[in-house]
Amino acid sequence: MDPHRVSSLELPPKPLASVLFVDPAVALHEQIGAMLQGLFEVRYAVSAAEALAALERRAPDLLVLEVDLPDADGLQLCEQLRANPATRGLPILILTARGSIQEKVAGFQAGADDYLVKPPNQRFFSSRLRLLLRIKNLQKKSYSGSEGPIMPPVPPPPDPENSGRH
Repeated sequence: MDPHRVSSLELPPKPLASVLFVDPAVALHEQIGAMLQGLFEVRYAVSAAEALAALERRAPDLLVLEVDLPDADGLQLCEQLRANPATRGLPILILTARGSIQEKVAGFQAGADDYLVKPPNQRFFSSRLRLLLRIKNLQKKSYSGSEGPIMPPVPPPPDPENSGRH
């Protein structure tokens, strides 16, 4: 055996991707932590203020956001993060009890990349997070130093309830 060759057993483990989970329901923190254990490093915040402070300390790879926060509207926080160049590319998944089509569309219009209704199925939830991480990594590789998306943004579909028909 070649003494200079490093065995795969000697390689340090890959660091886990990090998720910032923002939800005022502390009991849900434990449930989400158990769901994602060994898949992601999970940090927690219970308010928009805590989330912003956590983002300043160390940016996560993904953000999971509840819409109903005690100190702010989660959709407004999402818009704020999209407007900030430092967090513009952060994948955001909204996880909330609000499940109507109008609420989901509002989440996507605010800048969310994905939207799931509570309670999440463990396999589906972790699969969606891995997908968002894969998309983020592909986008990083595709941006050859340029800013902005690869394709122009697609405008939202017209809202049939506000189409001007009376």
